[in-house]
Amino acid sequence: MGVIKFRYDVALEETMEFEMVYAEPLRFDLVEKQEMSAVPGTIFVWLFTGGVLAGESYGIPLATGNWDFEGLDGLSEAERKRAIYCHSNTILPAFQGKGLGTILKAHWLGLVAGAGFDFVYGHARPGASQALNAKFGAEFIGDFPDWYGTDEEYRLYRLAVR
Repeated sequence: MGVIKFRYDVALEETMEFEMVYAEPLRFDLVEKQEMSAVPGTIFVWLFTGGVLAGESYGIPLATGNWDFEGLDGLSEAERKRAIYCHSNTILPAFQGKGLGTILKAHWLGLVAGAGFDFVYGHARPGASQALNAKFGAEFIGDFPDWYGTDEEYRLYRLAVR
């Protein structure tokens, strides 16, 4: 593993390989990713190690639109204004198992707190993703069997960042 650097300006066309880590129903196409990146307050960051793109994390403020995230329909308007939804904290397979997911998540959470958010919500995949979020103190508040046709039980989490 080389020197770790973070960038915030990577062309989305160069990031589409991250979508292949996910089950087909969860993958974004380029247009969807571009639309998301254009939403005010959205936080994108990419992790490079040894000059090679290895990780991506991004999220969208819950108060910026009529987002339909399973399990969050009961949130108050006040909570929505203080929260961001984490869509992705992904390390490419060649770089997994080296602690980079923790480094990326910690950096992204710092950006989230710095932007004034108090909470992160997200749906975590079984295994490493759920363990990573638990490491940061996430509270799991819902289970979603066969989430979006993935044949996996994702868990909704809430993570206080401030």
